[in-house]
Amino acid sequence: MKISTRSLIEGLSYALDVAEKSYFSHSKHVAYLSVMIAMELDLPKEQQEELYYAALLHDIGASNTYLIQEHCEVGRDIILKLPIKSIIAEYVYYHHEHYDGTGPFKLKADEIPLPSQIICIANLFDTKFGSIETLNLETLNEINKWIDSNHELFKPEIVETFYRLIEKEYIFLDYFTHEFNNVLVKRIEIIRNNIGFEDVKLFAHAFSQIIDKRSTFTYEHSVGISNLVNKITTQLGYNYEIQNKMYIAALLHDIGKLVISNDIIDKKGKLDEEERYQINKHTYYTRWILEQIEGFGDITNYASNHHEKLNGNGYPLHLAEEQISELDRVMAICDVYQALTEDRPYRTKMPIDKVWSIINEMVNNNDLDGNLVGKIKTILKEAII
Repeated sequence: MKISTRSLIEGLSYALDVAEKSYFSHSKHVAYLSVMIAMELDLPKEQQEELYYAALLHDIGASNTYLIQEHCEVGRDIILKLPIKSIIAEYVYYHHEHYDGTGPFKLKADEIPLPSQIICIANLFDTKFGSIETLNLETLNEINKWIDSNHELFKPEIVETFYRLIEKEYIFLDYFTHEFNNVLVKRIEIIRNNIGFEDVKLFAHAFSQIIDKRSTFTYEHSVGISNLVNKITTQLGYNYEIQNKMYIAALLHDIGKLVISNDIIDKKGKLDEEERYQINKHTYYTRWILEQIEGFGDITNYASNHHEKLNGNGYPLHLAEEQISELDRVMAICDVYQALTEDRPYRTKMPIDKVWSIINEMVNNNDLDGNLVGKIKTILKEAII
């Protein structure tokens, strides 16, 4: 399997926007505007590419903290673990610094890396104007007033470049179009370097941490199920490629939960009908996010179908019987087992006998595949022995 670094980062950037409760193109809008400014400044192609990835990932540390400085530090530390250039971590680390020294680290003027300064203006601009629905002269006037009133935050050369850039009508026609993904492909030229399983795993681990750390009760759930899935698929005799696809899918299977309120995820007690409706959306959003990544087809299915049931009463697609692949069935069983053996807001982890009793009841209800449950139970018992 070969996955484009660009496609992977663009796809996962949606998850960051979801986590921040932004509309789903915030990171891409920031990336677009950042690169347009860099092109107008005639920055080297290599630096434009670094800037593009830094802008897409600028919120990677934000989902677990509301403190700007900590958000920058967490973002830097996560990116340093990814198989991308370390300079990108520096650009993200300083992207909230202001030219006048009023940012979280109090750097001033050219103490701040130029790409960080570019991301700063693009981010603040998009936060203010990114979700507007009507582009007209009144909007353009508001944009110019915003630049005038905030110019001290940005390097004068960047402000001048920004003014010059937005005089070109195509910039905002690009920016506010509903076909924005097509705009990125057309306007942003990035070499599509492919990466293999091990590098994709590094990205998946980073995003699984973002998912799980939102709640003390789901902390390391994704890592736990990925290790369980790896053990099961190995013992069931699946080949190396499938083992790796399932491992990555397990790490990302709950990425759609970034849409769901923590009040629901951490609720101590049974969910009411509305809360259940809300939480059932997460597998839909897992699919929606992962479908953005070219080459993720199997991984997307394995991750998104873990709440489908053989009797058709699962969600969100209500697949049934032969519509659910064997690997989807394996993922579903592993998800149930992992969840029951973990502490949750409404209960402590269950004794293993109780776990298998519940799983067997689900088999009797035709929720889970009884044949696979038997095989997995044997594998796990032998592992314990």
